Amino acid sequence: MILSPAERAYLYESLVQKPAIRPGARSDHQFRPLEAKTGFLPNSNGSARIRLNDGSECIISVKSKVVVTRGESSLIEVDIDVPGFRDDSNFVSNLKFSLTNLLITKFPVEYLRLTSKYSFKLFIDCIVISHSSYPLSLISLTSYLALKTTRLPLLTSEVNDEEIEEQPTFSDDWDNAKYIHPTFQPPIFITLGVIGENLLFDPSIEEEQVLENGLILSFYKDKVITPIINMNLATNSNNSNFKGLNQKLIIQSINLCNKYCPAIIKALDTLIEQDDENDDTDNHIF
Repeated sequence: MILSPAERAYLYESLVQKPAIRPGARSDHQFRPLEAKTGFLPNSNGSARIRLNDGSECIISVKSKVVVTRGESSLIEVDIDVPGFRDDSNFVSNLKFSLTNLLITKFPVEYLRLTSKYSFKLFIDCIVISHSSYPLSLISLTSYLALKTTRLPLLTSEVNDEEIEEQPTFSDDWDNAKYIHPTFQPPIFITLGVIGENLLFDPSIEEEQVLENGLILSFYKDKVITPIINMNLATNSNNSNFKGLNQKLIIQSINLCNKYCPAIIKALDTLIEQDDENDDTDNHIF
């Protein structure tokens, strides 16, 4: 929804207050309510779906393939589809590059090694069914759930196959399949809006139209990591408020993410545990 000049002025004055007065009465660090489901695609090694209360929805499927390790430049391949945008558009290309780069640089690929010659390669297919605000954080949280619930077949052949020409063999019993690793924690992106001296977690489409800056922070292993991206999140409107970013706010944003993101990770992990116990319903978190 594109706001009128009067609506934008009113919302701007509300958000620069201390504390900010947000639509829906959310606190500065509160995410929009969402519901999620994991493991619902039978032909995937891992899958997840997240719906936000504004109608935004994302589905991710993870599939694996056995490949010759030395023949692959990367063991992770990401594809993102957003209805209404060409696959080669800047919008989709930036989303794909951001997620691919984060996963490739921080994914512990040793978990995908099968033998001295072979590895699993993961194909991460994302469909953003609908979105209002900038969807990178939505995609990232969905990929976290999909990767955490990805199961890989149990290797039954020899690990040391330097002198063996045969390909790896696996157990036919899917109950023997293993998760990528018990302690595996995929990296995520968190979106923050900057307005005045306030930092707003997970800005809505209305808030994006009056923000002075948008920050996208990477979070991995209980701390903020690079990259930290500064951009105009209002891709569907002309946001005239966009301006330079105060360095102090970058430091403040890092501190806030280090403080609140562990609770987000815990909520996602709790959802996965609940999904294992209740396979037929969507779980609500945040």
